[in-house]
Amino acid sequence: MLLMLMIPILLTIVPGMLYQSMRLLARKKSTLTHYVWTYTMMLYIWLVFSVTGIGSIWDVIAKGGWAATVQQANISWVPFQSEGIFTYCMNVIMLMPLGFLLPYIWKNFRNPFKVAFTGFLLSVFIEFAQVPTNRLVDVDDVMMNTLGTMLGYLVWKMVGKHFFGGKEAQRTVSLGSCEPVIYLTLACACNFLLYNWTWFL
Repeated sequence: MLLMLMIPILLTIVPGMLYQSMRLLARKKSTLTHYVWTYTMMLYIWLVFSVTGIGSIWDVIAKGGWAATVQQANISWVPFQSEGIFTYCMNVIMLMPLGFLLPYIWKNFRNPFKVAFTGFLLSVFIEFAQVPTNRLVDVDDVMMNTLGTMLGYLVWKMVGKHFFGGKEAQRTVSLGSCEPVIYLTLACACNFLLYNWTWFL
């Protein structure tokens, strides 16, 4: 059970560590504070994957390929058909931390459109990765997740400068202009392509 829990964490964090190692070899350095916040975001991404229950390519293979998987999937393309306000609220709240962390850690992500688009893409991946599972794949989730990312950005605009003191210069020493996108892409790709839960049955 512990190994089943640890592998998704490692698939989220280790690829980011490898990227950081490559940047260090290229003589691109950052600060301890920046690394701490970077790993905070990666652990948050792992929690999102855990809560949403994403599937993997192995689930697609088990269902007989993409055509069979999509046929069996529970997909809702019609907006505002979800039951209960609780579902909407949870989907908004879930991606608010992403909207806060992106501009808080990276100066080049202090653009609301860039932050919202990143949240949108992460949400699209989550829904895509839920296709091979028995969970509902819902356009409402994408809309609410994107809204949550935007609200998280607004929270950063209001309180970000006062959050955990004034260590902005140390926190925002980036390893590259696409650093957060690389972390997110690696985490999504590795969890979807490499994790097979049936190994633990």
